[in-house]
Amino acid sequence: MSLNDEIIRMLGKVSRGQSEIKLLNIYKGLPLIHDTSIEAVGGFEITVPSNRQHIACLYHQRETYLQGEKLPFLIRAQVISLNLAKEAAILSGFEVAKPDIGKRSQIRVEPDEPLVAFIQSFGSSFDLPAPVADLSAEGASVYLDAELFPIRQFQPGKEISVTISFPDTVSQKIKKLSTRAIQEVRSTKPLARLPGWQDGKVTIMAKGKVVSVRHEPAQNRYRVGMRLYFQDLSRVVILQYLSQRQPEIIRDLRLLSEDLYNRKK
Repeated sequence: MSLNDEIIRMLGKVSRGQSEIKLLNIYKGLPLIHDTSIEAVGGFEITVPSNRQHIACLYHQRETYLQGEKLPFLIRAQVISLNLAKEAAILSGFEVAKPDIGKRSQIRVEPDEPLVAFIQSFGSSFDLPAPVADLSAEGASVYLDAELFPIRQFQPGKEISVTISFPDTVSQKIKKLSTRAIQEVRSTKPLARLPGWQDGKVTIMAKGKVVSVRHEPAQNRYRVGMRLYFQDLSRVVILQYLSQRQPEIIRDLRLLSEDLYNRKK
């Protein structure tokens, strides 16, 4: 019996017991979780109800993850087809997923406009530019070209410093902080540690370390995860950016859902 057959049998047992499961997807960094149940089990697939926004996510990503108290591990599933009228998805191609997919402790967001991080490893004077993949209040991920990847500088545990410039939409909101709040920070911390505004952008710096390196051969690149320690107004900038991006991502998903259902009418 194949692993897929064993998982199908397990899901059949969950269905007969009417146990709840969760559909998990990550959309532009944000976790989307939908509580549901298994409506039907076939020889190679299952049918699960969903909702419009999650259906739109499944349509574009063509995969999802299954969680549940009665499931011994996280399951990755491919989307075979969608029933928009019944708001249901047919899933197949099951496999065991990496458990860290469903264990994010921090909300992450993918940038709307391209952001570039300039990374300097400990003991080096060279700043390496890298596109930002996502950001959280405690770190960031970046992409590095595989052909130019400096392996020694980006081993897990390697200490680094990072500089990122954010667009004017963030800096203008940060400038609205009260003078008193800024003066309180300046009274306790050196001015050099505050973010600087120039040409409509706010630039922040943080120290940290590399925590993960993942090769993505299809894109010929590496994804590097970093734990970063944002302090003072740099942390205010990050939190403001996260609070701004989250509703934008949710709105984007809602528009995708409306477009999908309008096209299918």
